[in-house]
Amino acid sequence: GNSGRYGHGDLQWMTAGGGIVHGEMFPLVNRHKPNPLRLFQIWINLPKRSKMVTPGFKMHWAENMPRIRREGVEVVVYAGQIEGQQAQAPPPDSYAADPAADVAILTIDVAPGARFVIPPAAGGAATNRMLYFVEGEAVTVGGRALTDKAMVE
Repeated sequence: GNSGRYGHGDLQWMTAGGGIVHGEMFPLVNRHKPNPLRLFQIWINLPKRSKMVTPGFKMHWAENMPRIRREGVEVVVYAGQIEGQQAQAPPPDSYAADPAADVAILTIDVAPGARFVIPPAAGGAATNRMLYFVEGEAVTVGGRALTDKAMVE
């Protein structure tokens, strides 16, 4: 059994494997002011050979996350690597622990007028990548303007 209290950009990483009882409870971080929540829960299907691995759990605290910062841009690296910034290690049997899986999980915050180009995946066209636009007025991705929340493949 593991548990963790997280917030403000922390990452709780679990690999279910051979079975895990999983529950989420969100205790208040601040007792006397609002406690907004933005939660991204990403499920990555383990390959057949790993379906029954020993469950794994890691906490990664926001202050230890690798980041890229430049004028108008901040990128946080939760999985994989970008521009020489390598994420902290996931649980050992996680799909992301295999470099051949080419997993990358990033948050990219771009100020109005700023620009950030996401490099191609190491696996090229064989790697599936998704980009989720979740906050802001507009963003241009691959020459396509998005003004509503969207997923781009």
